[in-house]
Amino acid sequence: MLSLVVVLAMSACSNDDDSPKPVNEEELITRVTITLEAEGEEDVILEYSDEGGLGHDHDHEGEGTHDEDDHDHEGVEGEASGPLKPGVTYTGTIALWNESVSPREDVTDEIREEADEHQFFFTPVGLDIEPGYADAESDYITGGSDNPVGLKFTLTTGATGHGELNVILKHQPKKPNTGLEDAGGETDMEVNFHLHIEE
Repeated sequence: MLSLVVVLAMSACSNDDDSPKPVNEEELITRVTITLEAEGEEDVILEYSDEGGLGHDHDHEGEGTHDEDDHDHEGVEGEASGPLKPGVTYTGTIALWNESVSPREDVTDEIREEADEHQFFFTPVGLDIEPGYADAESDYITGGSDNPVGLKFTLTTGATGHGELNVILKHQPKKPNTGLEDAGGETDMEVNFHLHIEE
């Protein structure tokens, strides 16, 4: 089985000027779905949902104190459809949803529209997986650069085993960058997957 731990931190910028400019606040995310596809193999679906929102703390700004435990998702386990196979390249797609409204909102659209302000980062820990990007800003916005976004990505598996895959969504990272440590920006989302690679 695969399991995931989700810790999501959503934040919004503020402006202390007398006449603040409008800011684009991050959307409420209540569901994360990652689909991994490979030719000749069954799809692997990684998913987590929370009707209250995944750590959407900025909704409480200006409303007084609140219990931080309400947004503590550490230790929460999601669902996955099965293990990965060794020696396979999977193509991954990420979908983010707000299901607190009807009809539900596809938050992924915001990432596409602001592709130059977002980037996913994929870091394996103790896991024989090589991540890569399969998209660029220019796939989503007119005049966009070749800098990666990560809504589409690849995972190439190696030997059997198990470990963690950390997935982080950064808002306004430095682009281009050489990786997560060099990227800066604010963390909009962080997901840890405990993955198994099995024959």
